[in-house]
Amino acid sequence: RMRSQGLLTAILFALTCSLAKGSDLIGNENKRDIEEIARVLRETVKADLETLFNQHNKLVEQTIDVMEKSLAYVDKFAEDIKTHLEKRIDDMDVNTMNNFELLEANTNDMLTKMNETLTTNLDNINQQSKEERNEIIWWAHHRAHLHEDILKTRITACAYDYGHFGKGVVNYNSKDGGYIADS
Repeated sequence: RMRSQGLLTAILFALTCSLAKGSDLIGNENKRDIEEIARVLRETVKADLETLFNQHNKLVEQTIDVMEKSLAYVDKFAEDIKTHLEKRIDDMDVNTMNNFELLEANTNDMLTKMNETLTTNLDNINQQSKEERNEIIWWAHHRAHLHEDILKTRITACAYDYGHFGKGVVNYNSKDGGYIADS
């Protein structure tokens, strides 16, 4: 409302000045109007300007306060994220190391069991092959003694082959050959 009064006064002053160009009476009246306008400017417009300036300063202070609070919030949020991520990374490191230790222990156990199984299997194979080897040696020894016993005996067989003339294998069962029954 005050601004509109000041603006209206300024317009009236401009109109008054344009109409009153030549008379002293109008000049005195213009002088009074100018003084009135100056008074209105001092009393109302100055107060309005001071109010606007104060409101502007309050707005600036509020803006600064909001910005400071926003920056503090962002800083706290960034610190919270940093702390959270560091904790998660540390937890993951601990978990990974625990898993590696468990993997190492499990692998060690499995290799030990595999070594025991392989050793047992090799012992079983060795024992079984030893038994089979001993059986083969016994059989070969027995067979050799049997052949020695056969060779120790004297067997005489007389045979003839009139169809063989010194070439090829002699076959005593041919039509021209045979065994002598009385020998």
